[in-house]
Amino acid sequence: MKKTTLKDIAKALNTTIATVSRALHDNSEISSEMKNRVREVAKLYNYKPNSTALSLKFQKSYTFGVIFPTLAHYYLTQILSGLLQEATKNGYKLIIAESNYDPKKELNLIQEFYEQNVDGVIILPSRKLNMMKEKLEQQIRDDIPFLVMDRILYLKNRKLPCISSNDYVGTKEGINHLIKQGYQKIAHIKGVDTSSISNIRHETYLEILTKNKMEMRDEWIVSCQIFTREEGEDLAKQLMSLENKPDAIFCINDHIAVGVIRGLLKLGYKIPEEVGVLGFSNSDISEVCTPQLSTIHQPGIEIGKKGIKLILSNINQKKDISNVNIVLKTRLIQRESTLKTS
Repeated sequence: MKKTTLKDIAKALNTTIATVSRALHDNSEISSEMKNRVREVAKLYNYKPNSTALSLKFQKSYTFGVIFPTLAHYYLTQILSGLLQEATKNGYKLIIAESNYDPKKELNLIQEFYEQNVDGVIILPSRKLNMMKEKLEQQIRDDIPFLVMDRILYLKNRKLPCISSNDYVGTKEGINHLIKQGYQKIAHIKGVDTSSISNIRHETYLEILTKNKMEMRDEWIVSCQIFTREEGEDLAKQLMSLENKPDAIFCINDHIAVGVIRGLLKLGYKIPEEVGVLGFSNSDISEVCTPQLSTIHQPGIEIGKKGIKLILSNINQKKDISNVNIVLKTRLIQRESTLKTS
């Protein structure tokens, strides 16, 4: 028999999951009538709450639920490292989940975290979650801090705190660096269209090229899907097979960029003299490849640490964090793969 969830009770009463949860936890904001109705349906459906829920009624669980779109990218693992370091330092544990960029899965995971009585929820959301903002707003609880990382989610009646890196400035510095180095035909290997990060970088790339009246061609813009070095190598070969070849390639991340370097070298191109390569994230691999990779550093660990500190300021000091929007600086790292001139 399927286990009854808060969602089932909410559906039966034509109310929200958040209301059902608050009623079961005897929240003073819920009327006595609604509490009684929820309890009756819960009993009828044989609903069994988390085994620790009642014992933690007035206590902390010392856990945070964290939702990543994927953990296949270096930058996101850096954020996770920062989260873990600061959480452990303060006696908290993390429940970590991946949404695979699926907004429905994100909503389900949020509810699962609530049912596990987490003290806070942190999400690095997919772009498509914006299309389900009304459902998200109904689901978010007032009594548990909810933090967004890597992008801003604008809800109709609620403000959500956010921490991110400045992808716009980072991309701008990177493209301007390529232009100053004398590159004239700059290609872009971008990420999937469902990624807000990829879209910000791509739009900034187009903006800077337009402002500088640089040559732009549709065939110089290609998308990666699996973000591996092998894919980067294949895309480099694709770009250099064009009749009008680019002389620089701006990549969505360092793993793709290292694959591009490998592909270019196999084709006999000199880097950076004939083709420049720029990555993004400043992963460990950027320093050990040959030539060393120019890239944009993102403060992933710092973002993770600040996220935990922000939630704890709400839990421990009761600070209102709803209006907080922290944007941390990126930094251009100039290495061999783009330095045509000294």
